[in-house]
Amino acid sequence: MLIRISFYLLLLNFIYHYYSFFNWYLSDQQIQIEYAFYKGAIAFISALVFIIYIHVVFFPQKLLDSPRIPSFPPVIMLFSLNLGFGIGIYNLYVVQLYKLPDFLDYFRSFEIGFTIILLSFLLVYLSIGLFRYYKEDPNPTTTSSFLITDGIFKFIRNPMYLALILFQFGLGAALSFMHISMMSLITFILLHYFVVMREELYLNNKFGKSYESYLKSSRRWI
Repeated sequence: MLIRISFYLLLLNFIYHYYSFFNWYLSDQQIQIEYAFYKGAIAFISALVFIIYIHVVFFPQKLLDSPRIPSFPPVIMLFSLNLGFGIGIYNLYVVQLYKLPDFLDYFRSFEIGFTIILLSFLLVYLSIGLFRYYKEDPNPTTTSSFLITDGIFKFIRNPMYLALILFQFGLGAALSFMHISMMSLITFILLHYFVVMREELYLNNKFGKSYESYLKSSRRWI
């Protein structure tokens, strides 16, 4: 009970401070640059505490008969997203070391970001529906007993991980904070090498030739 309460309190704290920062950032209200950095730093720290809490409290200590991934994929995405946010506010309000390329301004659009976020939700919906149909757990820290190769998985082997990357990029675009969107490249790298590759090795060892055949008929990402 205490763990659940702590989870929701930290989640609400994280969301509140992010909302507070972007409610100002997207408005016309003028505040001192020191206070802007303070608001951003509090949001960054709140998110970081939540991320660490999720990993420490909920991530299994021993991964038996499952891919040996370093953390939950959504946590990896949140860490990358928050890191991009932290780098962004530090550059904007402290060092002002560089300016982002002008072409990135094209993506500073709520409409573009919201569309990409909707696409990410669609990928998750299609994926979770198949996991439920086959009574499989989508959590990659659990044992896989059935190889899903139809539906969206017929075309993309990792639609939910692709959804995480799209969500991060779309959120950065919708919030007009391109550091978040740019860090989706880091999310892709982390997921590719520390989650996807380990899952593929695990599934290949578990399902053998049927998985090798599946690899030839589908794409890893797009």
